[in-house]
Amino acid sequence: MLHKRVISGLLFLPVFYLVAWKLPPLYFTGLVLAAVAVGLHEFYRMAQARGARPQVAVGMMLGVFTVIEFYHPLLPHLGSFFSVTALLFAALAARLFSPRPVEGALEDAASTLLGVFYVGMLFAFQVVIRTGADGRQWLVFLYFIIWASDIGAYSIGVPFGRHRLYEKVSPKKSIEGLVGALAASAGMALVCRAWFMPPIDAGEAVGLALVLAAAGTVGDLVESLFKRSAGIKDSGGIIPGHGGILDRMDSMLFAAPVLYYYLKMR
Repeated sequence: MLHKRVISGLLFLPVFYLVAWKLPPLYFTGLVLAAVAVGLHEFYRMAQARGARPQVAVGMMLGVFTVIEFYHPLLPHLGSFFSVTALLFAALAARLFSPRPVEGALEDAASTLLGVFYVGMLFAFQVVIRTGADGRQWLVFLYFIIWASDIGAYSIGVPFGRHRLYEKVSPKKSIEGLVGALAASAGMALVCRAWFMPPIDAGEAVGLALVLAAAGTVGDLVESLFKRSAGIKDSGGIIPGHGGILDRMDSMLFAAPVLYYYLKMR
C-alpha cells in the first residue's frame, strides 16, 4: 500500500508543477473541474449507500458551475449571493419536478445540495487562490503544507500512535500523529518561506501552517464521518494507494477556504 502511495505521488508531482506553477490559471481551473466531477460522483455514491437518491446529474452541473463562478463570475454586478441563491433554487426545483415519489424528497434535496457545497464550493477556493496576487506561490504553499501534514501524521502516527484522536470517527488517527502533522507542517513552512514564498515573517509562516494543518485534520475527520456513516472504507479507487479524490483531497477542502480568508484579511 505504501509503495502505491509513493508512486501515485511521484506521478502527480510533475503534473501539478506544470498546471499550478507554469501554466495560466485557466489550466488549473480545468484540473479542479475534473476533480469536482469525480469528487461529486464519489460523494453521491456515499449518499446512495445511505439510502438517499440525490439528483446526480443536477448536482454535477451545479458543482461545475460553482467552480466556473469562482473563476470568473458570470454576473458580478448582482453580488456573490446571486450564485448561491441560483444553486439553491435549481437543486430544489429539480427535485420538485422530478418523477420520483414525494417520499424521500428531503433527503434527496439535502444530499444534492450538500454535495454541491461540500465538493464544488470548497474545491473552488483553490481556483480563487490561484487567480489572486502571488497565487501560484500561495497555492503551492497550501499543497506543500497539507502534504507535509499527511506525511508527518503517517510517519509518527503509525509507529508511535497510542492515544486516539477521535476514535468514534477515525479509530486509526492518534494524538501522536497530529503532533507529527503539525511539526512537519511547521518545518515545511520554513522551507517554503526560504524557497519561493512572497515576503512573510517566519513566525507568520509557521503559525499559518499550523492553522492550515489543523483545518486539514478537521477536513479529514469530516470525510471519515461521511464514510463511516455510509459504511465504506474509501470514497473511490481512482488513485492507487489513496482511494478516491475525496480521500486524497479531504484535508484540502477545509484548508483552502482558511488560506483564502487569511489572504483576504492579511
